[in-house]
Amino acid sequence: MIQSMTGYGRAEGVLKGQALLVEIRSVNHRHSSVVARLPRALSAFEETVKKKVQSRFERGRMDLSVILELPQETKKEYALNLEAAESYYESLKKLKKTLGLSGEIDIALMSQFRDVITEKEKEEPSESLEPFLNKILSKAMNAIEKMRKAEGKALVTDLIGRLDYLSQQLSIVKGKEKQVILVRQKRLKSRVAELSSSVDVDHARIAQEVAIFAERADISEERTRLKVHIDQFKKMLRKGGVVGRSLDFLLQEMFREVNTLSAKSGDQDISMAVVAMKSELEKMREQVQNIA
Repeated sequence: MIQSMTGYGRAEGVLKGQALLVEIRSVNHRHSSVVARLPRALSAFEETVKKKVQSRFERGRMDLSVILELPQETKKEYALNLEAAESYYESLKKLKKTLGLSGEIDIALMSQFRDVITEKEKEEPSESLEPFLNKILSKAMNAIEKMRKAEGKALVTDLIGRLDYLSQQLSIVKGKEKQVILVRQKRLKSRVAELSSSVDVDHARIAQEVAIFAERADISEERTRLKVHIDQFKKMLRKGGVVGRSLDFLLQEMFREVNTLSAKSGDQDISMAVVAMKSELEKMREQVQNIA
């Protein structure tokens, strides 16, 4: 199934009072890119998490955020910065002596400096958190994949409608093609007859030049190739999978054929159909940029 590259997924759960929230947002990107933000307690799992996401989604930039809330009754741990304490103490002794100040440099005073005693953040992850994280991450990926598939389905519907419109315009071109060639041949023969009325001409040579001119103005090959591209585009959309790059390349080929039609066409109706096809292809290009 076709997937869009934009989406959002969220999942959360609680294990032994530990609340875990995983959010994933994805946007367009040529390749697979994952930016993960995990709390320090789960930092050891960052690379594993990124690999899991990249293996699931082949295209798109994924912004992943993990929030871990520990139970309130969790015992807090504190760290003592002796170097900072000694530095403060020596500075206060010097200040007291230099200015002749009174008072004691005691524990009450030293504890007021915020960087002397700091709360320790738990760095070592609990063994039970890894499978719990994987479970919540899987749910979040399921959620974003569901959204990306839903948007992908809408993109497919839109693109098939635009391909049908291209086919309609191509039918107009086909209907005018023979008439245009006949009109051009008639005009050319008339012009040649007018110019050669007073001189002898090689009629076989003239006929050959007329045929060459008609061949150069023939757009049947471009029209046929464009039809093949349209059919192939539809086939790829229905098959699904990671086809964004292939569809983008196919669009370039379709633009090339339409531009050649534009260069060769001398008929007003064909020119209008070509302009309409170019406009539709531009809209398709914008849509394809969002397909994984």
